Amino acid sequence: MSKFAKYLLYILFAVSLVFIVGFFIDQDAMLDSFLYYAYILVGIAILSIVILPLLSLGNNPKGLKRLLMTVVLAVVFVGVSYALASSDPLVVKINVEANENTLKLTDAGLILTYILSVGAFIAIISGGIIKMVRNR
Repeated sequence: MSKFAKYLLYILFAVSLVFIVGFFIDQDAMLDSFLYYAYILVGIAILSIVILPLLSLGNNPKGLKRLLMTVVLAVVFVGVSYALASSDPLVVKINVEANENTLKLTDAGLILTYILSVGAFIAIISGGIIKMVRNR
């Protein structure tokens, strides 16, 4: 890992810790800041996913096919999560009235997290099993 990436990782970790501690000290005051920070991190991740492969397309034109497949797969996962989500309200501690669209998007995000977590778990387990079988 380059020094720039290592220091950037440390800075993001420190800022995240500040937001987490602040959130648990005073949830009402830090909620908006915490959410905006999460939006910024998600935006940076999405831009990195799209822009970095585009920069390397000059060296590897066949990489465009992989990039498009990744984007299509991501859209399918988000679409399935959105289709499975309900817009039923939940009783929460925060006294903010949410509309039906917000509730639907929140459920879709949770379902997407569940799907990706199960996929990561299966990939970890199957990778270990495949590695053990190939080494025999």
